[in-house]
Amino acid sequence: MDDVSEARTKQCSNPECRVAQDDRCIEGFTELESCSHYGKALVIIETAAPEATRPMRPGIRLPGAEALSAAAAQLVIRSQPCNVIAIVGPHESGKTSLIGGIYDLLQYSMIGRYAFAGTSTPHAFERACHDSRSASKRGVPHMERTERGDATYFHLDLVRVDRDGKRAALFANRDGEAYIETHTNPDLAKGFVELRRCDTLTVLADGFKLLDDSERHQVASDVRLTLRAFEESGQTRTWQQLAIVLTKIDAVRKDKDNGERAIRDFNRIVEDVREEFARHFMDIRPFQVAASPKDGSAERGEGMADLLAYWMNEPGRYRHSQVSHSPQPSARAFGRLRPVALGGRNA
Repeated sequence: MDDVSEARTKQCSNPECRVAQDDRCIEGFTELESCSHYGKALVIIETAAPEATRPMRPGIRLPGAEALSAAAAQLVIRSQPCNVIAIVGPHESGKTSLIGGIYDLLQYSMIGRYAFAGTSTPHAFERACHDSRSASKRGVPHMERTERGDATYFHLDLVRVDRDGKRAALFANRDGEAYIETHTNPDLAKGFVELRRCDTLTVLADGFKLLDDSERHQVASDVRLTLRAFEESGQTRTWQQLAIVLTKIDAVRKDKDNGERAIRDFNRIVEDVREEFARHFMDIRPFQVAASPKDGSAERGEGMADLLAYWMNEPGRYRHSQVSHSPQPSARAFGRLRPVALGGRNA
């Protein structure tokens, strides 16, 4: 193949993929021809700029500060080192508390080895955190509910104290009921692009519901059915990490009658997930957190340092693409003899 033909082949219709630069498929395929996007040109649709109806007023136009769309999140991924985290769980399981809690804690101090280095979504973070602060004058902490619709992304830039440079974290946020609906219709998950793009899939187990005899079995069922739906619809990747997170550990500890049983139930959930899904993920790990505790039963942000460190691991999609594979023997006799004739490793 000449240079022109090779350059034409090394292209991808996926705007996130950089196969032409580094020969790595963002979907994780080692055989590039196996990827349905490989070899196809990126289609760019140009739209005419709207005609100005009035002269621009002098001043400074500030950038947006709300949660990012999928298209805006792609620009972050392409512009700097970035980890994508999808957080999955039913309504009130603690998704927004986790996202807002990370941001709030970083405003006062480091979380483990990570320090705050900026964000392009401060309004979204502030709105998520406000009702959990004393300034809201609420009697108990509260987090706003995620609206229905496409996933949006919260953006953080982080620096690690023992390394140079900063790394971005994108937290995908989607209404929990949308994930629950995949239990009966797994094909719905095919439209959730954050699932197959994330480096760490994070599934929440609501600690408060594990304390309730009428809901504890539903928590375990939700975790398993959610993962089955994602796997059945082909949205998981073997290079992804899976975090199983017990939220509201403060409520679990406060309940002297049912707290220990809730911990045992959570450990059983983790064991069941490992048994059923170990081959579908690079790593599966449990965490227990108190992002926004309602009393003194747990420290604010307890468990968040370990979880953040896990989220910020080197993305498995890069490690996966670097795994060397033994070449398959040639079907022709001449091909099998060639390494010997050339003084190769088999000589």
